[in-house]
Amino acid sequence: MKRISSFICLLLTVLALMPAADTEAFSPTSAPVVYIAVDGEIDAQQARYFKRALADAQTAHARAIVVHLATDGGELGAGREMLAAALTVPKDVRLVAFVDHRAYSAGALIAYGHEQIFLTKVATIGDIGVIFQGTDGKIEYAPEKIQTVVRSLLKNAAENRGWDKAKLVKMTALDQPLWKFAVTPGDTGTRWDYVIDDDLPTWLAEHPTVKREDGIQVLGKDRLLSYTASEAVADGMATALVDDLDAVYAKLGTTSAQVLRLEPTTVERVAWKLSGIAPLLAALAVLCIFLELKTPGVGLWAALAGVFGVAFFVCQFYQDLAGYPEVILAVLGVAAIAVELFIFPTGGLLLIAGAAMGMLALLLAFMPDNLQFSPGDADYGRLIGAALQRAALALAITTGGALILIRLLPGMLSNSAMAMRVEVTATSADADAGAQSLIGRRGVARTDLRPNGFIIVDDLEIGATTADGAQVDAGTAVLVTDMRFGEAVVSRAAVHGLGHGHQT
Repeated sequence: MKRISSFICLLLTVLALMPAADTEAFSPTSAPVVYIAVDGEIDAQQARYFKRALADAQTAHARAIVVHLATDGGELGAGREMLAAALTVPKDVRLVAFVDHRAYSAGALIAYGHEQIFLTKVATIGDIGVIFQGTDGKIEYAPEKIQTVVRSLLKNAAENRGWDKAKLVKMTALDQPLWKFAVTPGDTGTRWDYVIDDDLPTWLAEHPTVKREDGIQVLGKDRLLSYTASEAVADGMATALVDDLDAVYAKLGTTSAQVLRLEPTTVERVAWKLSGIAPLLAALAVLCIFLELKTPGVGLWAALAGVFGVAFFVCQFYQDLAGYPEVILAVLGVAAIAVELFIFPTGGLLLIAGAAMGMLALLLAFMPDNLQFSPGDADYGRLIGAALQRAALALAITTGGALILIRLLPGMLSNSAMAMRVEVTATSADADAGAQSLIGRRGVARTDLRPNGFIIVDDLEIGATTADGAQVDAGTAVLVTDMRFGEAVVSRAAVHGLGHGHQT
């Protein structure tokens, strides 16, 4: 029980780590300008970080937010979320994108959700083509159903942030030409209107004096619009050229020393890297608890379970997937199982309740915090499906690992406090035979059996459980009636002629 409690104590440290980590990521000190970094592939982790950082910046009453974009794109769903988050920033907060190298695909999609875009002379931007890449490396453009959605997103960004709608749409509309027409409205002089092919009939109807043949095709089919830095500025698709980030700060009337930086911390980046093996971390925590219950020792497996558990929850916390409720559920689940096994047997009720709380904690730890109980949300079905898949993977790894351990545990050496001290001379079958030879032997309970604990048989320490779930005090004579799951099943034995370490 003491060793299991060490796991619970380690897991409880997550509750202290989470707020500490959050404080590191965001200082509540008010700052006039906030810096956010979006570096690398656009994915779910980037989207959650970006939305949280934007919210933190507004909490800090920022008058301007500089988003440093350096990305070749990524997942469309994540890009959509980040664009939507950018468009929700109030007009009184100056939202600025800074691109010092490149912002392609989903990166460009996000950039045009900003009020201003500053580029260095070597930067490039555009090419928001939506593609699928097969396992063979072949690239195919998304079907029209998806393309339509992306065009609508870009039109929305243009209307909200003042960018040219037709040019933005041409960044994704592969099969539509982009036209420009000379328009002379009164005394304002000639201007050029850019029109995407889909919108051409409507535009011509609104300009009856202009004929289709007057148009100049800027970019034809099978071409996506993309810009160098100077081209983007000249074509009105970027605000200005700058030398570096400090030049952007100067335009905002501040310096880097006065900027509140909300870029991902080292811990957060490590957590993102670990997110791919999160189901494995959860499974390893459970398997270490299993080993702790089945083997005597000094709590090594419980400590490892705590390490894996902490790593799992911290990893999920930094993705906005797990918080206090999941940790508390996990702790309560482990505590319920420990009470059932070591303190107060309830016929399996606490065991079932503990397992249920653990599985619920696991499932919730794969669901975004803000949507865990929002079935009406449009993305809920997709997110709950993904959470179920990852939770099922963790359970599959746990089940498979437990079956392997059950098979191997009786034959493991116990020089380092493993459960059975059965000599392995050739094969696992020999070890199993050695374990089975303990059936019918007598021993003495080294610890209280409630109903699990440890007994001594022939000076060997063996994990044991009582056959009927009854509690047996330490020092009580016991009889081995069966071997199950790598541990002895025992009942009380007659005490005549029985001493410590003897057998009849």
